[in-house]
Amino acid sequence: MEKPDEFDRCIYCFAPKDTPGPCPACGYDNGLCDPPGWWLSPGTVLKGRYIVGRHLSSTSAELTYLGWDLRRNCLTEVVEYFPEDYVKRDITNSDDVSCIPGCAQALETGRQAFFEKAKLFYNCVSRIEALKMDFFVRNNTCYYVREKKPKNAMP
Repeated sequence: MEKPDEFDRCIYCFAPKDTPGPCPACGYDNGLCDPPGWWLSPGTVLKGRYIVGRHLSSTSAELTYLGWDLRRNCLTEVVEYFPEDYVKRDITNSDDVSCIPGCAQALETGRQAFFEKAKLFYNCVSRIEALKMDFFVRNNTCYYVREKKPKNAMP
């Protein structure tokens, strides 16, 4: 799904942007980024609601992106289950993750653990603050999305 035409933010950093060309905040010029072939491209829309922006971090099992929630109009972090030993993706063809032959059982076990970890995190943090989270399956993998608080925000 494409981002809405009326979206007036940079799809890389989500700073307000009202003119074509490079973003005044980060310099990103839509479409001129060359992410590795396994990262989701900035501007990818998940679940018809979350726009994926720049890559924030990686572990051997997860990719984390800056995101934007179109429904709530706020910054998010989009965490994708992407165990590099079990899956691959070529974004030139699709956003789908494909399982490396012989790894299906390990992939499914890890996917369940990923969701359990996300739920545990949600249950712990939601007792302290009103945390907004979403969990879903897309692209042959799973995601959780959490609201990204500004660095200077108090809980």
